[in-house]
Amino acid sequence: MRLPNENLPPWRWLAALLPITAVFFYAPLAFGGTTFWTRIVIDWLLAHSFLLWGCVLILERRFPRFPRVLASALAVLVLLGTLQLINPQSVVNSFTFDAEPCVDHIPWLPGTIDAKTSGWVLLHLLALLLAGLALTDGLARSRVRWFLFRAVAIAGLIIALAGINQKTVGTDVMLWGVRLPQEGNFFAAFRYHGNAASFLNLSWPAALVVWIRSRLLLRPGSFIASLDLCVFLVIFGAIFVNSSKAGLLMAPVGLVLAGWLFRRELFVATTSRAGIVVMAGFLFILGMIAVLPGLVFKLSKWRELITEGQTLHGRLDAQRACLLAIEDTGLYGTGAGTFHYAFTPYKEAIEGLAGYWEHAHQDWFQTIIEWGWLGFAAWATLFAGAMLRLWKRIAEAGREGRTELSASAAFLALLLVIIHALADFPLQIPALQWLVVFYLAVAWSSPGRPSGHGERREKRR
Repeated sequence: MRLPNENLPPWRWLAALLPITAVFFYAPLAFGGTTFWTRIVIDWLLAHSFLLWGCVLILERRFPRFPRVLASALAVLVLLGTLQLINPQSVVNSFTFDAEPCVDHIPWLPGTIDAKTSGWVLLHLLALLLAGLALTDGLARSRVRWFLFRAVAIAGLIIALAGINQKTVGTDVMLWGVRLPQEGNFFAAFRYHGNAASFLNLSWPAALVVWIRSRLLLRPGSFIASLDLCVFLVIFGAIFVNSSKAGLLMAPVGLVLAGWLFRRELFVATTSRAGIVVMAGFLFILGMIAVLPGLVFKLSKWRELITEGQTLHGRLDAQRACLLAIEDTGLYGTGAGTFHYAFTPYKEAIEGLAGYWEHAHQDWFQTIIEWGWLGFAAWATLFAGAMLRLWKRIAEAGREGRTELSASAAFLALLLVIIHALADFPLQIPALQWLVVFYLAVAWSSPGRPSGHGERREKRR
């Protein structure tokens, strides 16, 4: 049974969407794309999606157009990253962290402190950029947009079910049978539970709007609408099973905001008594079997934070060291992906701050350190511009007495990940980066825009 207006996209776009859709499923199941080879596979899939998009443009005989603000921000980032790469300041030994200065470095131009490290990161960001442009163009079509929203929801469901199963049975083995040498802070295929929580918080807004759309296009109690509701509830419930404290804080905040954004669709008396009974039973079973055991464990983690505070103190000390590093960052930064090198001298200046810090657990500070104030301004323009465009679409739809579903979901997801980035590093993980790129593409796209071959202008929703 198909939803009206949600049949598969035309064959040319379906071919271009295959590698893009594959990334939604592969990245979270491949340790979030945090290993060398999994990131290579993700970049390969993204690059192929860009090439297939180019073929689509040729077949449709048109040239894509993008907003000037988006093009300007991306141009600054591309130029800055290129100059960092071709004008390295030094070469860093990855074992001793000793830096050997480059004699041909031009001091007044941007330059990374280690070209090899920045090269791999910039290559991955380039793949995200190219595939993101294809997404921005493709998401102007309603069928493409809702096809990918459903893909995001299903990928989130897979991770949620895997994580719930792990926590319910109390396994100490990660997905794919990988045993961790330290404590079991994994969830599904994510090595770090905080990244998994952020992935779920990026997934459930998509699942929510997919369900709402099903209710609008079909009977509220239909089979497809009921399945979509179950997908949303499982993904959202998995956040409470996950042991990430930041993820737990984000979930209720997001739910309250979602209640306001979708108030026209959620607070309507269209559910039958039988449907209410079935849903209540489902929620009870889900809570008793899956959510309650994980929530009890999470309460013990909160007590440890209050009584011992080791995690909190460590992160506050790390942020103090980041502030010291930012004072010396300058306009251009130390280079993409070089935080763990740049952070070491400042870490030693903070008493009691030890260990290896690959990420700052504060993406805003890490971005300033690696990209400088110029790069941070470009990234801020990219995100702030997207949020502003989404808010304008939401407000315009509100004045017309309707709800902009896709824009509201993207606004909610981006807001949650930006807030979460104040306490963790979701913007450094490829699986999460790709979801963020998807929502940014939703923001920077132009829904309903006609695009050659007499294609019918589609109604925005």
